[in-house]
Order: sequence, then structure tokens, then C-alpha cells
Amino acid sequence: MEISEHTLADYLLQRTKLFDQTSPLIVSVLSNEKDKYVDGYLNYLYVLKQGNKKYIAKHSKKTISSGISLAPIDPKRNYLEYMTYQLRAGLAPQMVPETYYADPAAHLFIMEDLSYLTVLRFALCRGEQLPRLGKQVGEYLARTHVATSKLRLSEEHWQALASYFKNANMRKIITDFILKPPVRTNQALTSHQEGLLDILDTILQDAAVKRDWEELIERVSSKDECLIHGDFHSSNIFVSQTSFKVIDMEYTMTGPFSYDIGYFLANILSQYSAFTIRGNESMCSDLLQVIKDTYQTYFTYFSDHIKSDQQERFLEILQDSLGYLAMANINRIANLGEFPDFDSLINPQESFLAKGLSMMLAQKLLKNRQLLTTPEKACQLIRTTRNNFLTQLLVTNENALILV
Repeated sequence: MEISEHTLADYLLQRTKLFDQTSPLIVSVLSNEKDKYVDGYLNYLYVLKQGNKKYIAKHSKKTISSGISLAPIDPKRNYLEYMTYQLRAGLAPQMVPETYYADPAAHLFIMEDLSYLTVLRFALCRGEQLPRLGKQVGEYLARTHVATSKLRLSEEHWQALASYFKNANMRKIITDFILKPPVRTNQALTSHQEGLLDILDTILQDAAVKRDWEELIERVSSKDECLIHGDFHSSNIFVSQTSFKVIDMEYTMTGPFSYDIGYFLANILSQYSAFTIRGNESMCSDLLQVIKDTYQTYFTYFSDHIKSDQQERFLEILQDSLGYLAMANINRIANLGEFPDFDSLINPQESFLAKGLSMMLAQKLLKNRQLLTTPEKACQLIRTTRNNFLTQLLVTNENALILV
């Protein structure tokens, strides 16, 4: 049977015990808060509702719904993701949605509905301050990283884990598309889009930065230290003032401790830039605290569970994560696609300034990451660079973005 919105109800009623056979099971495509159909890059998402029961079904596609040109992706990743939820639910209780059913043959699983929570990205765009956020991020990543690391597992168990989560298709997406700078095309662009690509060109003209960028990409594949989430950004986290849950685990693979931290903090840097242009200094201070809390909580948990001296490792994690932060931040903007971190800025000039500032901050972090020895020093560089930007900005010249 071909799985679709119209066939899924009968399919599940025949195969699971989650639902009452005598009551209608309503299936609808998952919509976001703007009531637009969510056709994920890699999956179909459905809401399953019967009486007071409500679940989410995730069904894998074989191709990517985006501009990425890639061979068909093995839909068996769906069951791998289901097993990842099972694993991480044991490592970080209360931070992972419940999963209830999987059908490996149909490439489908059913999980907890999280509509009672808010997508973190949207909460931040609205200016919601979440005092626990950095600590929750640090704890979740530390729990899931340390327990699946070479430092805790026997060689036999590590090799088995690495083999099971090889995930070659998803790794290729990260190394060949997510982290590689976009290439200019003949596409017609606005002056603001041209300006952002000019900033990218300026960043990549620095041979040392370009070489460092390439080495960090290579390290995603060569530096196997733990199981990473692989797609840990603010749209894959659901929150309230008391709850924190992480979704979308199909990118799980072995990789460096630093990757997930940097990939997440790229969103925080973009939000910081947007709120700078909005003039919300309180939110900017809160976002810098998220950065510091993330690192502090991560390193504290790490030290509590790995008894040997880890200071050299922590420095490497900090500096490499700042590199991944910068690369992800720059690429997300330079790809010129939708980037919700800046949706709060309706005025095109303000959006351009925020994106330009975000790229400038990322460039500073990437260029100076080997000199930054604490999260506090990284945050100080962010704040100082931001303040210099505001001082130098000529209000009458929207293109006054200078990389120094």
C-alpha cells in the first residue's frame, strides 16, 4: 500500500494497537503556526487524531525537496532515526519525545505530539527569554555525547555503534552541502542579496580562513568521538519555560563533540544580530548568556562523568565549535533562502543589516577562534565587534558593512 494522507488511517488501524478500531482515525498533514503545509526536505509528516489521542507520524522520502542535487537517499534511515529516539530517551530522559510504533518496511514511525510546546526558533523570534535554555542545551548534548563516546565505550561497542550509525547519505549532505560555501550562479539577485554574497567573497578571500574552513569540514568525517545529532538547530527543539525536547534525529552519526554545539549556537548568533538591529539589548544579553551557559553546563557534566583531566579537550571543543558556528551561520545566510531567525525584521534594509552583522560576527569568530580560550572571551569578541559595527554604521548607507 502506498502511504499517503488518504491511506495512512486504514494502514495503521490494521497494524497497531494504538487506536480504537471502532472510532474514526483522522489523518492530516502537519501544519506550522502560519497554517502552511509542512513538506519536509526529507520526510512527510502527518497528524494522527482519534478522540483525545494525538500523535505525529513520520514517513521517509527517497529524495530531497530542495535545491540540493543528490542521488536518492535510502529511506531505511527512518528506522535508524526511530532507534536513535529509543537510545537517547534512555540517555536524556524528559528531553526526547516518546516513540510508540515503527514499521521498518514502510519507513514510518509514530511519536509524541509536541504541539503543547513551542518551536524554539519561533519563541526566540518573538523575543521570549528562556533562562534555562543554555543549561538545557548543554545538558542534553553532554548526556548524549559522553555516553556514546569512545571515552566511555569499549572498543568493541564503539565499533558496533559506529557501524550501525554510519549514515553515509546524511553525512554527505553535511559535508557537501550544509558546510560548503554556496557557489554564485547566474540567478537574478536584489542589491541586498548581492551585498551578502560580496561579504561571503570577502571572507573566503582570506587563504587562512578558507583553509581552516576546509579542514573543519574534513574533521566532521575524520574525527569520530561520539554520536552527534547532526542537525541540532533551533527548529528541532521544542520548549516552554519548564520543558525542552529535541526532535529530528535522522542525521545521527559519529563525529566530533564540537559539531552539535557550534551548529546550534549559529542560530543564537543570528538571533543576537537580529535583536541588535531591533534595538533589544535585554534580549542580546540573554542570548550571550545562552552561549556561556551552554558551554559551562556541557563542560561541567563532561568533567563529572569523565574523571581524567579534560582541559585540553575542552579547549579544542570550544575552538572547533566556534568554527562550526561561523560556517553554519555564514552559509545559511549566503544560501539566500528562507532564514526564520531574521523573520522579525520586516524592513528589507534592517534584515540586510542584521544578516550582514551576523556574517561579520561569524567571520571574526572563525578568524580568531584559535585565540579564544574561554566562552567569555568569545562573547566579549561578539559584543565588541557588534558595538564597533554600530559605531561605524552609516545610517544613510545600507551597504556600509566593512569586514576588518
